[in-house]
Amino acid sequence: MEFTCLLNLGCGHVNPDGWINVDGSNRAWLASKLPLVNRLLTFLRILPSTDFSRTTTYADLTKRFPWNDGSIDGIYMGEILEHFTMEDGEHVLRECHRVLKKNGVVRIRVPDNFQFWKNYLDEYTAMKQRSRSEWSQDLSRWVKMFFRDICIRKPRLFHSMGHYHKWMYDEISITLLLERIGFLDVNRMEFHKSRLPGIERVEARDDLIVEAVR
Repeated sequence: MEFTCLLNLGCGHVNPDGWINVDGSNRAWLASKLPLVNRLLTFLRILPSTDFSRTTTYADLTKRFPWNDGSIDGIYMGEILEHFTMEDGEHVLRECHRVLKKNGVVRIRVPDNFQFWKNYLDEYTAMKQRSRSEWSQDLSRWVKMFFRDICIRKPRLFHSMGHYHKWMYDEISITLLLERIGFLDVNRMEFHKSRLPGIERVEARDDLIVEAVR
């Protein structure tokens, strides 16, 4: 299959040529819809500089995607699905299924819920085995991270509408979800190993990575 139409959903600061770079943040809207205003606010140092521009495609992914059925060859979603609620996340994946061509590929990278809590449990177990005089609150950073980064918070003006995490996935849950939607050949993938060409241009780091075929 020739991959000529590729979506980079939730692109953030990663905006390579050859991809349709899509973001739903307030700043992406401003930079793409009102680029002169965006540049002025940046010049006045009211807003920091941004990689978003008029070439960024703004889209609210909680709505129907602005692409036709079967019109897209491949989709990459890096660190975006966890920013939706469980229900909205399923909607996003169903829309991916709708717009992908037959044999089109979706690739998803999300934080690994299993590994997150395994880190906590490993540290807890090690701490519990020490004498009580050696106990500390060091492992609480995992709980702090959960409530700081995963629980929903109201964003400030011009900040990403989905900046905070709203759900977490592991290999089992995301595989079953993709299969229920109708995706085939769902498998965990290695970093930068993909059916999608040029994946190294959009995939910034390793985590829980899954690919599936329409």
